[in-house]
Amino acid sequence: MKTDRRGLFRLFAGALTAASEAAAAEHPLAIHAETGNTRFGALGVRLRSLRDPLSAFKPYPDAKRVGLPTVEIPSTMSLARTVRRYAPTPGFREDAIPLAALSRLLHFTNGVTGRVRAGGRDLRLRAAPSAGALYAGEVYLVAERVGGLAPGVYYYAVLDHELVALRSGSFMAPVAAALESPAGISRAPAVVLLTNVFRRYRHRYANRGYRFAMIDLGHIGENLRLAARSAGFGEACALGFHDDALNALLGVDGREETVCAVHAIGLPSNAVMGAPRALGELQRVDPAAVPTRGSAPDRYHQATKLIPAPMARPAPHPLAPRGRAASGVVLERARANPSAAVEETIRTRRSASVFDSQPLALGDLAFVLEMARGHDPLRRTPGVEIHLVAHRVRDLAPGLYHYEPEVPRLGLIRSGDLRSAMKRACLGQAKAGEAAAGLVMVARLAESVSRTGDRSYRDLLIEAGGIAQRIYLAAEAVGAVARNLAAFLDDEFNALLGLDGRREAVVHLTMLGPGR
Repeated sequence: MKTDRRGLFRLFAGALTAASEAAAAEHPLAIHAETGNTRFGALGVRLRSLRDPLSAFKPYPDAKRVGLPTVEIPSTMSLARTVRRYAPTPGFREDAIPLAALSRLLHFTNGVTGRVRAGGRDLRLRAAPSAGALYAGEVYLVAERVGGLAPGVYYYAVLDHELVALRSGSFMAPVAAALESPAGISRAPAVVLLTNVFRRYRHRYANRGYRFAMIDLGHIGENLRLAARSAGFGEACALGFHDDALNALLGVDGREETVCAVHAIGLPSNAVMGAPRALGELQRVDPAAVPTRGSAPDRYHQATKLIPAPMARPAPHPLAPRGRAASGVVLERARANPSAAVEETIRTRRSASVFDSQPLALGDLAFVLEMARGHDPLRRTPGVEIHLVAHRVRDLAPGLYHYEPEVPRLGLIRSGDLRSAMKRACLGQAKAGEAAAGLVMVARLAESVSRTGDRSYRDLLIEAGGIAQRIYLAAEAVGAVARNLAAFLDDEFNALLGLDGRREAVVHLTMLGPGR
């Protein structure tokens, strides 16, 4: 009788999961291990449901719908200028947003930007990439002052480019009350709430789906931030919020679907309106209220919700700077000003299907790195750095580098051809060795947790997604292509980069190079 090797692997992975669940209660970084890939597959159990797990859209069949104006795509601000001038707005004016401008922002946040026919099916291409094209991220709008739109709570129906009316009335005050730092946002004309429907990813990726969902939300939010800035609007992203208050506002359960990011938009004002709430009026949820059953990602997400409570927390301290490598390459801004507009790069962005054998120009790489990490105001949270695995870059020896954005410079960590090692670490995916370079997002896990607490892991994943989205858009701007390779063997990849996997660990990978 033949042995069912896959069944044995599943049993072994299940045993590893059960053994590590106890550690999850003892160490806040255990969630990273719980969402890892091993040689036996992803940890956790893939969700099986009688409901259709692949549905990427919420129907709301009986709700009133509001059609949005057709989106025109004239050239506006270039990606380079938008990134270099980006800064979160401290406050908002009371002016209303035109409905046409809101339509444009929603479209470039995560709307349908193209259509192709493949395998006998019509496929709709989206503004942001998604693991497995499963699209766990959803977009909701709290409208207060939008021309031609009644105040209320709306769901963005992507396929029809419509708003679905969920609740009518003014809800900006309760949104602001749910934020840890509400100053200014209470006067915003609109707030976009981004949720994750975790089940869409878990059925295929088990626990690993949690990483993918949060990173993909970073892609979506980055589109919104850049498109808003390009159009002359201000944007402010709130990381600390009372989770269940916002979940209740949208009518979602907070487990299968939950709010994961908050973005206020409107015409910017330099004056902060209202006194900022003292840090500490939101605290982590009472551990006694956290479910003891369910997947590790679900328990982690529940355990890191914030609730109102007068509990003082220490002010966050900055992360210690990393020491510079002994040798490296100073990057010249040889291609500092490609003219491609933000909206054009979002519209044309696609995940590369093929990387060709041509080398990547060092100037183009320098531009992509600058857009990805070179401007401090872009960072929603510190703690994510970029390592570069260079395969074929003109005037740059193959090897492993650390990007030092302040110089800018690539500090050499290890020289040599790493194509075979990258391919092994990425589960045999050929693109890991075929692309010109790999941009690796490394999270300083331990320092981030000590700085801002357990919730920081959520923020680090969203930050990695934002960086990866800027890599995609910058690649489009210089005529290159990019592709996320988020499936990799964690221990092997960390070892390749010389990371311990606990204090510092790889959280995401985007390959870059000429191709199509």
